[in-house]
Amino acid sequence: MNIIGMECATTYYPSMNTALKQAAQDHIVNDRIIATSLKTAPDVLEALSRTASPMILELIAGNANCPPSLLKRLAKHHSTNVRLAAAENNNMNLETLWELVLDKDADVRFGMAENHHMPELVLKALSEDENPYVACRASKTLERVKDARSIAGETQSWKNFRASETRKRLMQLVEETGQSPITQVNRFFLNLCNYARAI
Repeated sequence: MNIIGMECATTYYPSMNTALKQAAQDHIVNDRIIATSLKTAPDVLEALSRTASPMILELIAGNANCPPSLLKRLAKHHSTNVRLAAAENNNMNLETLWELVLDKDADVRFGMAENHHMPELVLKALSEDENPYVACRASKTLERVKDARSIAGETQSWKNFRASETRKRLMQLVEETGQSPITQVNRFFLNLCNYARAI
């Protein structure tokens, strides 16, 4: 049906206008589901990207199955949101990330600067950006990454200490009682069940 035919049909048949709107809405919903699903194959994402709107392209760029070749193409898209979504995907290759560090739009660079999953070299380059907001955000993200790394190291050493102390205590219990910790735990829960029944 051509455009004039559609206009005439929607003028004389208002229910057709509703049906066309519903069909368009269903198409958008289906594209969103395909673009965001982790079961969608990379070649399907590639095919969908050829006809998709910028909103759907942003979802495709954020999909973990999006291949690096498609991400490289999406990193050159005119939409800021699409480029930023492509930059934040873990499949993005380092060469394309370096191109996005020099992106003309400060919003893309700022979005990259606040992402703590970015490689540290990229964050260091962004911390020297000409835009002071981007540079400041990248510096804060670097500090946050370093703090998280030191906390993780402290937490790991604390976990190791707790594990060794727990092993020592369990060995002491076995030596003192002559029973394994599992037997003691089973006896505890059996006594607990008996007390509960008595009440």
